[in-house]
Amino acid sequence: MKKNIYIILLLSVFIVTSCNYNKNKLEKDISKVKGVDVKINRYEKFLFNVDINNLKQELHSNAKNFGFFLNGDLNDTLNLIQIREYITDPGIVTIYKSCIKKYPNLNDLEKQLTLAFKHYKYYFPDKKMPGVYTYISGLEYESPIIFADTVLIISLDLYLGKNSKFYSVTGIPLYKRYRMQREFIVSDCMKEIAKANISANSADRTFLDKIIYKGKILYFVDAMTSNTPDSIKIGYTWSQLEWVKKNEPNIWAFFINKEVLYSTDKKVFDKFISDGPFTSSFSQDSPSRTGCWIGWQIVRSYMKNNKQVSLKNLMSENDAQKILTKSGYKPR
Repeated sequence: MKKNIYIILLLSVFIVTSCNYNKNKLEKDISKVKGVDVKINRYEKFLFNVDINNLKQELHSNAKNFGFFLNGDLNDTLNLIQIREYITDPGIVTIYKSCIKKYPNLNDLEKQLTLAFKHYKYYFPDKKMPGVYTYISGLEYESPIIFADTVLIISLDLYLGKNSKFYSVTGIPLYKRYRMQREFIVSDCMKEIAKANISANSADRTFLDKIIYKGKILYFVDAMTSNTPDSIKIGYTWSQLEWVKKNEPNIWAFFINKEVLYSTDKKVFDKFISDGPFTSSFSQDSPSRTGCWIGWQIVRSYMKNNKQVSLKNLMSENDAQKILTKSGYKPR
């Protein structure tokens, strides 16, 4: 009995020690970051509750509150007709009602975004925090999140859950539907903000350039949402994540042996970077975007082995070859 208790105590110490040792080093003390408190402005609630008979006046009255959406000529009869048709369209109204049922309030999302934006302010203190809005896109699934300098816009109708009837009827691919869930919203937001913080690279021609670019985006998400699972950050199922972890050395060996890294062939880009059900060069158990995974691991290795490099430095570094060389990346 004493022996069993001793073993349990040893295991407990080991687990605690391991957890402390593996604690994500990107988690920063943001307690001193002030002035960041996200309040989400729900444009869809305003728009679908306007008085149709008093449409023009109500739009004018709220133009300042929702300037990104109401920046057209609100005296133009054609514009008013289009807005009226949109908010009275039976299909759109049904989608709106589903969004309200799914998201009666956004308190949890506001807390998560506040935490992410505090990290953003920590790393980029000179950046202005954007206003956050939600709206109904009409299932424009290629752009679930829009970041435009001072505004961050979330399409709530694109996060109704992977089994939403709207997605199957619309014909949205299954591999895309998986990511149309609440838990992906914050990571998706941070990805769009990351793109705006990466310096334009005039030499963005090779496969290496592109996977390092993708790796920077995912590393940025690491920094903003350090406690989020990798599967959510990259948009993989648990089994897909396990597959790339297990096969990382094989993927890297494939890229080297097939001389993929310096390819400028668009077909290569599409095969290993573009979205899809799986990577055709590997098994059907593989996820798509395996190049993005490798780029992410290279950037992680680079930042781990070059501690003097800040996140801001990383985002402005345009030399993908330099990042690879100094990363010491060698998957096992």
